[in-house]
Amino acid sequence: MTPQILILIIVAVILIYALSTHGQKEKSEADHIRDQFKMKKEASVNEDVVTYGHVQERKQELFDVIDANLGDHPTQSAQLKDIISDWADLKVKSFENRRSWVRNPEKDFESE
Repeated sequence: MTPQILILIIVAVILIYALSTHGQKEKSEADHIRDQFKMKKEASVNEDVVTYGHVQERKQELFDVIDANLGDHPTQSAQLKDIISDWADLKVKSFENRRSWVRNPEKDFESE
């Protein structure tokens, strides 16, 4: 074998090795990004998504429980009802905000 052919074979082996490891690195990065996306997607699927009606029903149920069990403590009862009302408002707002960018993307730019 001539030295030129030997050098050509060595260069070809090095290039093949470099290209194959580079592709594996990109593949592992892509797999990592895909796995992160899947985790975020699964987390959003498991979120407690409710409608306005569901929140109001749950709020009323909690008010009924408070009235039944804390009738002797009007101050604490009122405080709990305020907390529950705030929770219900936040729950509805978070639901609306999560979906609003799909319906009204311009609204985000106007508010900034």
